[in-house]
Amino acid sequence: MNTSLKTAAYRATIALIAGALPAIASAADFLPLGEGVLPSGKYVQDYKYTLYPGEGVPWHYHPGPVYVVVIGGTITEDEGCGKPLNTYTVGTAFSEAPRAIHQVFNHGTEPVVIIVTAIVPPRYAGYTGNIFVNGPRCDDDGDKSERD
Repeated sequence: MNTSLKTAAYRATIALIAGALPAIASAADFLPLGEGVLPSGKYVQDYKYTLYPGEGVPWHYHPGPVYVVVIGGTITEDEGCGKPLNTYTVGTAFSEAPRAIHQVFNHGTEPVVIIVTAIVPPRYAGYTGNIFVNGPRCDDDGDKSERD
């Protein structure tokens, strides 16, 4: 899928979410930086994502590992199941395990800007971000937030 189609698909997804959940998501910016095939056949995808003050991305997961570097603002991640919130500031990096359910927010006063690298199975070529779910499924100890 070409870059303009990926961007259009992502913006359409955000627009649908924004209409259904105006307090959670609105007009975040998504800029694809590149996509390539690894020797394993998996795709590596890089993009820049900007989340404006008051915005968030509701419960979702990614089909492969995701690596994030924060280059602007402070992003807050909720992994659910009673876990403490994670806060990442400029200059920090974090990763997300495949299929780990979480949501993120910008509770600050300046835009959150992140650079994301995602590694996905071949069937997700052209993948544009998130697979949305209703929330995590927690076990009795309240510590599982992974998609089955």
